Amino acid sequence: MSDKNDYIIELKNVSKIFEDDTIAVDNFNFYVRKGEFVTFLGPSGCGKSTTLRMIAGFDFPTKGEILLNGKDISNMPPNKRPINMVFQRYALFPHLDVFENVAFGLRLKKIPIQKFDKNGNPILKINKKKAKVIKEEIKLTKKNRHLNKEEMALRLEELNSRLHEALTTLEPTYKYKKLTNEEISKKVAKALKIVDLDSLEDRDVTTLSGGQQQRVAIARAIVNEPTILLLDEPLGALDLKMRKDMQLELKEMHEKLGITFIYVTHDQEEALTMSDTIVVMKDGVIQQIGKPKDIYDEPKNAFVADFIGESNIYNGTIITSSKVRFLDHNFNCVDKFPVNEKVDVVVRPEDVIFKDKDEGMINGTIINKIFKGVNYQYTVMVGKNEVIVKSTQDYPLNVEIGMNIAKDSIHIMKKDFTTNIYTDAWINKENKVMIDDMPFECDITQLLEGSSIDNEGYLVSKDKKHRYDLNDADVVAEVSIEKVEIIDDLESKDAQAIGEIVDSVYKGDHYQLIVRTVNEEDFVLITPYTYNLNDKVGIHIKKEDIKLRLKKEISAYEN
Repeated sequence: MSDKNDYIIELKNVSKIFEDDTIAVDNFNFYVRKGEFVTFLGPSGCGKSTTLRMIAGFDFPTKGEILLNGKDISNMPPNKRPINMVFQRYALFPHLDVFENVAFGLRLKKIPIQKFDKNGNPILKINKKKAKVIKEEIKLTKKNRHLNKEEMALRLEELNSRLHEALTTLEPTYKYKKLTNEEISKKVAKALKIVDLDSLEDRDVTTLSGGQQQRVAIARAIVNEPTILLLDEPLGALDLKMRKDMQLELKEMHEKLGITFIYVTHDQEEALTMSDTIVVMKDGVIQQIGKPKDIYDEPKNAFVADFIGESNIYNGTIITSSKVRFLDHNFNCVDKFPVNEKVDVVVRPEDVIFKDKDEGMINGTIINKIFKGVNYQYTVMVGKNEVIVKSTQDYPLNVEIGMNIAKDSIHIMKKDFTTNIYTDAWINKENKVMIDDMPFECDITQLLEGSSIDNEGYLVSKDKKHRYDLNDADVVAEVSIEKVEIIDDLESKDAQAIGEIVDSVYKGDHYQLIVRTVNEEDFVLITPYTYNLNDKVGIHIKKEDIKLRLKKEISAYEN
């Protein structure tokens, strides 16, 4: 059991809702231990940077509390927090050398010195500044339309109690002095030594490499001796080799400094390499919290399994207490689920073992092979399903081969019925997304911010300098169960796919249905109307309701 005295930062029921009612962070509950390296991991727009900005004080939560060593700092300005931040864009001053860039904050910093009277007694006064800040918090709380009456009453009661305490409690008073040049020099030298730039203090920052500039930004952040260092995708602007080198250097710096690091990235490898704890986020909601190995080996849902490392994810059915059916085969398994329950099955590529044809549990045909340096990555077709396999053995293309999967390598998860996730979707030449081998209208410009489609059907970047051919691009398609429409007329042009109702659960004011196609693809949806099991129905999904995510970097499709 965790000791709360060990928590340096704790977020309680934190939500951030912007003025246009966009929910960036939804009911976030999480704590960070002192000295821990924590990573917020998720795709763009999942709320990870917004959470970091709230911890830093650049944004304030709409609801909830942010505690620092047990003290509420939710509305404390950033300059009052013992927290520093490193950004992806280093924000260095080009007219200053390395030393002066690092020293910049120290030259502005003022050190508090407690005041005493001539008899040596501390001078005590009412802290009017603190009372003013609390009064401002009360005004903001009264204007917060996202709080219900009960939440507002509780918040105002707490703030009024704090205001009363501030207006009736005498506190020590302070005068402030700036650091001397000698003190600044010592602190800068120490920071530059930690980041291995002590020999470059006189260099112009514009002459430094990307990695060196990043180290200057880190030195500038740690020179103020923060208790927490926040890093918002700091390696995003570096090339691949430099990123890998900096990952190891950051981990070493964390061990040297002994302070808490909170890191934001969308790069799974970065998170797995550096973190003590990973927080996986999606759409402002925490999906899973855990140690890197635990999250990799035991993902809680299909999103986490697909986002963390490479995965084979299949729809499965529990046959008995120790067997699950997928890939048209009954496999032994160790996870316990009710018989006949539909589940998500995850198998990592390295856990699929090749055998001679007919000597394994299943057979498949090798249709693709990529040499990865330490191994080969194969794509094997088993019926209509792809199986990704990693092996050190070299096999030819188009041969039939057997495969084994050990029971403890099969991870079974409860199906996520809030969102339909199709991990084997792809874009066709008409820029439609293929789900269940059926074309669905979609908006491919969501794959690149600010992009457009030219007359030839290519995706064009915002600056018009790059264009991309997404024909045959593999994507993950997501559709909320609330956005899948049921069509009664099977002949209607709106019926993009046709299936049979295989499950119906009444949820109080609506039914949750599973419609399964002949290819065994499931569409989960909700409806207020009653249908019978085995009814055949059509499926329709509007263009704007399909969310897409590329499996590869978009640069792979540049034309």
